[in-house]
Amino acid sequence: MVVGAVSTAIGAVMDLVYAVVNSILSFIAVGTGFILKALGLSKPTPKAIQCSHQPEPTLECPDCATEQTQATKYRWKIILGLILPFALQSLDTTIVATALTTIAVKFRELEQQNWIVSSFNLTSAAFIPFWGSMADIFGRHGTIQAAMLLMLVGSALCTASPTNAFGLLLFGRAVQGISCAGLDVVIRVILVDKVSLRESSTNWTIFSFVGGISFGLGPIIGGYLTKVDWRWCFGINLPVAAAGVVTVLWFLRKELLGPQPIAQLEETTETGRRTRFAYRLKTIDYWGQAMFLLGFGLVMLALTWAGPIYAWDSPAVLVPLCVGAAIIIAWGIWEYLMTSHRMLGLKWPWKTPMVKWDILTDRNVGLLVYSSFTTGMAMFSVFYFCSIYFILVMDKDPADAGISLIYFTPGVAVGIYTSSLMTRFWPRNTYCPILIGSICHAVGIGILAWALWAERKPVIYGMVGLIGGGSGFRFVSVPLHGIGMFPKHIATIVSLIAVANPLGGTIGHTLMSTVFNNVASIKSKIDLTNDFSSIHDLPAEESEAAVQKIKMGVVWAYITITPFMVLCVLATSLLGAVILPKGKGSEQDRSNNIVIHEPYPWALFKGSQRKKSWEHVELGDMDELTPHRPDRWENSAYDPGLSPLREEMTPPRVVYAPGREGHMSARYERVGRDETAPAA
Repeated sequence: MVVGAVSTAIGAVMDLVYAVVNSILSFIAVGTGFILKALGLSKPTPKAIQCSHQPEPTLECPDCATEQTQATKYRWKIILGLILPFALQSLDTTIVATALTTIAVKFRELEQQNWIVSSFNLTSAAFIPFWGSMADIFGRHGTIQAAMLLMLVGSALCTASPTNAFGLLLFGRAVQGISCAGLDVVIRVILVDKVSLRESSTNWTIFSFVGGISFGLGPIIGGYLTKVDWRWCFGINLPVAAAGVVTVLWFLRKELLGPQPIAQLEETTETGRRTRFAYRLKTIDYWGQAMFLLGFGLVMLALTWAGPIYAWDSPAVLVPLCVGAAIIIAWGIWEYLMTSHRMLGLKWPWKTPMVKWDILTDRNVGLLVYSSFTTGMAMFSVFYFCSIYFILVMDKDPADAGISLIYFTPGVAVGIYTSSLMTRFWPRNTYCPILIGSICHAVGIGILAWALWAERKPVIYGMVGLIGGGSGFRFVSVPLHGIGMFPKHIATIVSLIAVANPLGGTIGHTLMSTVFNNVASIKSKIDLTNDFSSIHDLPAEESEAAVQKIKMGVVWAYITITPFMVLCVLATSLLGAVILPKGKGSEQDRSNNIVIHEPYPWALFKGSQRKKSWEHVELGDMDELTPHRPDRWENSAYDPGLSPLREEMTPPRVVYAPGREGHMSARYERVGRDETAPAA
């Protein structure tokens, strides 16, 4: 009987192993097929499709095939040109996670170690809107090259910093943050230029894989480099950044969009190159940029000082906090007055507002920004405070601590891949993956706090993977949601979403550091100025007491950010939705997206989908950036070859409404043209 039970158990285990292995192999096969299809290396099964080029369904359409070939070539150029810069900015965000404590000890600034992170996060968040404006005003290529050069400067400063010049290290990290802000926002904008929303989903999925892997490998690489010399954590950026400058120049210089024409100035300015450049400088909202940077910087400075350096009720914290908040309020009023029909907009009609007021006050934009905010908070909490836990509580060296975070990477990969499938195939909307990602973060952070307290290693690793999955779900769907709702303001939307991620990381890291320092009592008699191994070299009783304090500091740090994650679940449930087309046919057919601005659950409850009352938009977002199809909108006042600023044009807009005999009709609204055509 015992032998039979053992045999049955072994058989069940073998069946389970077989099922798991089979599932993994199936997942790899499907993922490989998806990537090959995205890169144009696989041939799908021929099916009759209906497209706008031909009246009847056909197996092959030469025009569609040409468009697909052009899209594949363009995607390859994008990958080859941008893969190094994007991997660099992702890697640079987390490479110091496991090296943070070692660097702080080398500079004898343990209590100020959060500044190594905060100085980077502060500038990487504050300068994102600035880079978004520069990408439109001066073009994509020049802007991304400027960001790469700043990366070289910042990395060189960090690498060469003497151990008695902590301020120089922080300045170098701040310059790196400015560079990463530029690389992040410009690459995001480039990925959605010249393509439909569905194709941008494919592009962003590929780069999200790269970003997720780089985020996950950063702590591991940083841990091993620390064994050699902590300076290599910054020096490794130098050859990668130099190679990135070359690849962007070689593959993308002729492909990227240049400076966007400015309608108010192009008609009256001289044609000289220097004159045009001078007039472009005049379009920058300098006061708006300055107020945002100053107010944002003061608030972050106050949050960074509060707790470990000054008490929360001290003037050193309250003064910058209150002044910064007042300046941010003044910035909001300024942007309101910069609206075209308001006082400042009428006074300076050629000025481009930093953020348009209609976008700034939109409910969906606010919810997307908060979703990205909590994503940054969750990611940074894992990389930095799990590293502290592994090093100080579990007595791992930095390299082993980095390996312990590797579970984040497959979680990100699964989240990205699943999110891409959900947006492209079923249910083909952006709402579901955003909500699922929010739930993963709330559950993951909450259970992780308990697992760290109980010292349950398998649960810790599992929750790190779940948090990675939540991040992956939102890497793809959040930008797509914003771009789908506001296709005329891609750079602005991308900037707002991108700025929220490091902002969440900064505020989350500051709050967690404050709680950790207070609970763990960093200012104790334990000597942490030379090496963290001193904790475990103490007598057993003192060592155990110190480790317990540090453990509870990390646990309470995670408990502190858990309410933010729960609130995010409630917030994202109120989002609207962007429903993508099935993706068959021409570029024009693949550009028809359904946009729901009201909360999606409420729309489903009312049955809005059956009533066809949702808004079908953005056939024209392809055309405004694809000059190779100037004949698509004949006899129109709109010239796609001009690629004007999105704010200054009226793109094709399709609003579906019930037609005769129960059929749908599409109303095309355009400058100087208003006609009704049957819907495809």
